[in-house]
Amino acid sequence: MNVLITGANGFLGQRVVAAFLQRGHNVRALVRPAAKLDRLPWIDDVEVFRADLRAARDLASAFEGIDAVVHLAAGVKGSEDAQFAASVVGTERLLEAMARSDTKRLVLASSFSVYDWSAIEGELTEESPIEPSTDLYDRDGYAVAKVWQERVARRLAAENGWELIVLRPGFIWGRGNEYLAGLGQRFGQVHLVFGPSTRLPLTHVDNCADVFVEATENPQAIGETFNIVDDEGPTIGAYLKDYLRQTGQKGYRIPIPYGLAFLGVRLARWTSKKLFRGKGKLPSLLVPCRFQARFKPLRFTNRKLVEQLGWTPPLDPAERSRRTYDPVVDEPVRSAVGAAQPGEIPS
Repeated sequence: MNVLITGANGFLGQRVVAAFLQRGHNVRALVRPAAKLDRLPWIDDVEVFRADLRAARDLASAFEGIDAVVHLAAGVKGSEDAQFAASVVGTERLLEAMARSDTKRLVLASSFSVYDWSAIEGELTEESPIEPSTDLYDRDGYAVAKVWQERVARRLAAENGWELIVLRPGFIWGRGNEYLAGLGQRFGQVHLVFGPSTRLPLTHVDNCADVFVEATENPQAIGETFNIVDDEGPTIGAYLKDYLRQTGQKGYRIPIPYGLAFLGVRLARWTSKKLFRGKGKLPSLLVPCRFQARFKPLRFTNRKLVEQLGWTPPLDPAERSRRTYDPVVDEPVRSAVGAAQPGEIPS
């Protein structure tokens, strides 16, 4: 299969490229013009296509001979406008070019951030409600951009008759991204742990990359949306304790029950509206829907991935930890051309 991968040099993108190569596929890696790629071990085994999705004019040539597109590129830093431009405007330009090509399969990297956390109780699944437009702009810029990115992809896929697959990872962790936003609030060595018994929707970056290959190859994935988590996940308290131990950092953990913390957030929000008319006087964490999106105690499952695609995480918990924290373990981002037979795109 010939695969175009956007955001190929990102934290997840590097692993996704390596995973496709390991299964014998041909990869065209789309990266920004200024991206530095010389240290990527698979660089000699891929075709590099340099373009800024927000401004490039000749995107159509990126799709020549391509069977499937894995769209990972998104804005995760900068202002809200910058994130929106990178994630939404960039996606519109990419897919407009795809519409002028013969490529029909699109695999979109979405996110758990698109869900309406305030409306979900118990277990979060693929059928859980998405953040409605009325409340969307109370969320952070990343969440707003990812919701719109999904909308754009679904609309253009329907208009063009594409085979769309939407993948929504939870917190992606691994070497280089060990400390997660869902761990609480850090002030130097002091960690405020909101809802320490809440479980984290984790997927190790190498397991997550494996899902992208499986979903691209497997005809059972076409037209479907899948949440990506490895298992039920550790609690916030347990993950943070292990992180501090593995990295040798000194830290003081102050557990705060979720209900008490959320009550405090609502009180702070009410105070802001009364005293400041709600004009941005609160840190973003103290906006209720943003707080819930990080810390609300829910259950998470990879049941749909298991039942429909037969997927199980390639790395068990011990191997995930070893690959993340063991300094003698080589980075798993490597080329393995010839390790698998070349794949064919399913009909």
